[in-house]
Amino acid sequence: MKKALCIVTVLAVAGLLLSSCQNKKQATESVVGSAGNTAAVTNIVVGTGNKYEPYCYADSSGNLIGYDYQVLVEVDRRLPQYSFSYETFDFANILLSLGAGKIDIAAHEYEENPDRRATYLYGDERYSDYDSWLMVHADGPWATINSLDEIAGNPNAIVGVNLGSNMEAFIKTYNQTHTAQIAYQTYVIEAPTLLLENLKSGRWSAALLMLVMAERYNKIGNGLRLIPRGETPAIESGAYFIFAKNNPALKEAVDGALRDMKADGTLARIYKEAVLDYFANL
Repeated sequence: MKKALCIVTVLAVAGLLLSSCQNKKQATESVVGSAGNTAAVTNIVVGTGNKYEPYCYADSSGNLIGYDYQVLVEVDRRLPQYSFSYETFDFANILLSLGAGKIDIAAHEYEENPDRRATYLYGDERYSDYDSWLMVHADGPWATINSLDEIAGNPNAIVGVNLGSNMEAFIKTYNQTHTAQIAYQTYVIEAPTLLLENLKSGRWSAALLMLVMAERYNKIGNGLRLIPRGETPAIESGAYFIFAKNNPALKEAVDGALRDMKADGTLARIYKEAVLDYFANL
């Protein structure tokens, strides 16, 4: 009887140990280094979009293939202490998910503005240029304007900006610091039909756009001919990955990988293949 009880006890302890090991395996992963030592691997959830070509989008099978995704795949490859997975959201919900702790990195060509910087942790390394130009329809009634100052104060002049973008934040700041106001309306970048129709018809006077996006819209705009006005961009900016404020270690690691990718030419190669070649082949 004692022998049977002893066997049952041993089996119970062994079962507990096995269960404990399985639970730990589910919570953390490990990698084996060259010296045979193991190190914990932290799972990182990236929140991004799937409708903003060529930066954040998916192929016909639903697989992410955009520029931001390809950059992060390479970053992940260079950071063995992390393992990245991806979840897609509408643009407006990505930062909300970051603030709620549902994701660890927000990736959607985020430019810098004071409100976002007060709430989230920006990376130091720009991974995409995002200069915005004042664009007008070459055959429209506003084709000769050269600056936003010429539009300010004109109730009939409307500027189109992407909802929630740095362009919208820029216009809001302009209006707060100038007596003559700029009238603007927003569109959703995942569905630019409103932008294209309003610029072509003349209902909107201009839009703030990157050169590459203007080229894309010219190809799909059915007669729209966007041209930049002015000698310099209306907004000089770039895109950054955004992190939760309580995770500076992740931010530093990603910054380091991006610096190395710039130095060895990898970032420039990915940009050419994912962005420049995309627009060239439209």
